[in-house]
Amino acid sequence: MSHFFNKRELEAEVADTFFKHQEGLMFRKKLGENSGMVFKFKNPKKLKFWGLNTFIPLDIAFISDDNIITKISNISPFSTKIVSSDDKCNIAIEANYGYFNKNKINVGDKININWLENKMANINFVNIVEREKLCR
Repeated sequence: MSHFFNKRELEAEVADTFFKHQEGLMFRKKLGENSGMVFKFKNPKKLKFWGLNTFIPLDIAFISDDNIITKISNISPFSTKIVSSDDKCNIAIEANYGYFNKNKINVGDKININWLENKMANINFVNIVEREKLCR
């Protein structure tokens, strides 16, 4: 029996180097429905992103040290508007525009990351209401 209700999973490429942080999903013409990119930073800091050279609209979630989503924003294609975290974070997750809303993933939800080989990761999202049910 699974401990997660309405399990949602994202298969993500890992960006954990300076170059990968800079490149992100630039120049991509499409992204799989349940695919994305997870940006992993060594130290928590206020993270900043933009859509320059990005062809597809994206959602971005900022993640705290304790793996809680603190903010979800959108990045428009080719936009130079800065989208930033409100707090210090060490992880950000980009997915297709509307992914978080469609999958009922919200601020306050927790993530579990299974770091895989070949710079890939599987990310599971656990809704805050589901976490409260698990703790009862």
